Amino acid sequence: MGDKDVQKQIQDVHKRRYNVGHQEVERLAVDAGWVFDRWGKGHAIYIKPGFPMNLSIPQHKKLKGRTVVRLLNIIESSLYQEEEEE
Repeated sequence: MGDKDVQKQIQDVHKRRYNVGHQEVERLAVDAGWVFDRWGKGHAIYIKPGFPMNLSIPQHKKLKGRTVVRLLNIIESSLYQEEEEE
C-alpha cells in the first residue's frame, strides 16, 4: 500500500529533520496526494482535496527542524484522515 511507504519515508525524514531541503518535503507531499496550487511570497502552496488545510512549504535551501516537523505532521495527518474516511 502506498500510504505505508509514505509513512515510512516521513518517519525517516523525522529522524534527520535538521538537514532537509524543501524539495524533499515537496516530494513527500506529492506522494501523499497533495497537489501544487500556487506560489505565494517565497512559499509553494499545496492543497489536498477533502483536507481543510493548505500546505505552505518555504522555498529555502535548508528548512529549520521545527518547520520540517510541522510540515511532516500536516502531511501525516492528511494520511490518517484518508484512512478514517475509508
